[in-house]
Amino acid sequence: MPSRLRDACVASLVAVVVAVILTWPIAARLGSAGRVDSGDGRHGVWNVAWVAHALTTDPASLFDANIFYPHRQTLAYSEANIIAGIVAAPVWVATKNPYAAYNTVVLLAFAGAALSAFLLVRVLGGSQLSASIAGLMYGFSAYMFAHVPHIQLLMTFGPPLSLAAMHHFTKAPSLQGGALLGAALGVTGLACAYYGIFAGLAVGLGLLWNAIAQRRLGQKRFWLGALMAAVVVVVMVGPFFVPYIGMREAGFARSLAEARLYSTRGPEYLASAAWVHRWMLPHLGDFREVLFPGFLSVLLAAVGAGLALRARTPHRQTMAFYVALALLALWISAGPDAGLYSLLYQVVPAFSFLRAPVRFGLLVGLSAAVLAAFAITWLERRQVKLSRWFACPLVVIALAESCVGPLLLADAPPVAQAYRRLAVMPRAPVAEFPFFTTASERHRHTEYMLMSTFHWQPLINGYSDHTPTGFPEDAAALASFPSPEAWAVLRTRGVRWVVVHFNDYPADVGPALRPQLQAMPNRLRLVVDEFPVSLYEVIWPMPPGAAQQP
Repeated sequence: MPSRLRDACVASLVAVVVAVILTWPIAARLGSAGRVDSGDGRHGVWNVAWVAHALTTDPASLFDANIFYPHRQTLAYSEANIIAGIVAAPVWVATKNPYAAYNTVVLLAFAGAALSAFLLVRVLGGSQLSASIAGLMYGFSAYMFAHVPHIQLLMTFGPPLSLAAMHHFTKAPSLQGGALLGAALGVTGLACAYYGIFAGLAVGLGLLWNAIAQRRLGQKRFWLGALMAAVVVVVMVGPFFVPYIGMREAGFARSLAEARLYSTRGPEYLASAAWVHRWMLPHLGDFREVLFPGFLSVLLAAVGAGLALRARTPHRQTMAFYVALALLALWISAGPDAGLYSLLYQVVPAFSFLRAPVRFGLLVGLSAAVLAAFAITWLERRQVKLSRWFACPLVVIALAESCVGPLLLADAPPVAQAYRRLAVMPRAPVAEFPFFTTASERHRHTEYMLMSTFHWQPLINGYSDHTPTGFPEDAAALASFPSPEAWAVLRTRGVRWVVVHFNDYPADVGPALRPQLQAMPNRLRLVVDEFPVSLYEVIWPMPPGAAQQP
């Protein structure tokens, strides 16, 4: 086996093992627990399961997710998570368990982030030790652990993978290298729109930086390769981006005022849930994100930044690039008031889909990890005695600054008999009640979405970043079920199945509602009578003359 392939296999195995340990007990409860204690967490499990389900049954219907029926292209109401769904597909096909599918992606996301940072440092000429430390710093950062319920934000493997492909291309520009760079950027964009934009900006800056530093501004091969990368990105991402263009035309866009709310004011870069950092949290005040890269990363990155100023330091231009990338990302993360984000918002159309400039801090953490790796490699090449007594503490400190566990997981909720029955009933629209409408409760529609992974019937319920036209008005009527206004909406949407959660109503409503529904035999046929969740079939009056039709 070639040494590079052997090293890659070993690094992959180590990354997976470390991911299992640091995210414990996810591996032990792969199919029976998860971060389903929040709307975002439940939405993520549903999203990954839907993509895996659609890709393995009817790929053409991928964006027609089973929410907000009868609206179309509803997967585009939020992040599609195409790559996460692809990764989850084998587990989904084998188990039909949404928690196992989601948790598998979580584990591989951590391992993939660490492995991609390792690869980036190795492409840049870093040692195995420095690449390993960078992988630990980046792949198991505080930012990662803060986003276990947000699967799209765990896809952090993309930016370092794209930068590794960019550096590989700039060493020897070619059409093949450009295609590889485009593929890396395309995968990054399909994994997470945020990171596709981050990687696109970082790679664009890197190409210009290297074209100037390597005097390739007039080299035809360089720019043809860059054009090839752009073409590959469009081919890969374009078909999946079309539904989002429709969303933008329908009025879905983020404003600068909203971006201002999710910009950094400084404390975010000191926030971390790692055990060794938690003593700092009470002193930080309010923060919107968790971005502290760790003391070891900051110290070594400072050394690396200092080395970038030395005229004879190997890879000086590359180190200077990562200093510049960190500073620019820091500037953008400060949001509209700092100026650069506002400029990019006006120039780059994709910025209208972003809500949280603070997440550009991910590039700050990546740059810090790369600069730290350069510092370690420099020390090794200076013949500083980095024997076990020094290398081992580096690894131990990096692991200690990544330890937040054991992670707190919620038990998977039991699957009511009503949902098991729906799985074998004819496909038809479903309405679930109570129909939550208040700002504090709308996220609870994700409870219905999560349970729909066991039957995949179309739901008129839904929760996402975007709400279809007319939904708030219909929701207000449906909240009054079984009023005449609610029945009118149900008929308009062709609802056949109704699921009622009596225990989710106020204590003075639920007990009275059950006999009220039982007294409507001409409107509802009881299919599953299992308190507190019952399933009914709606009986609609036949249109005049229907009985005489053959």
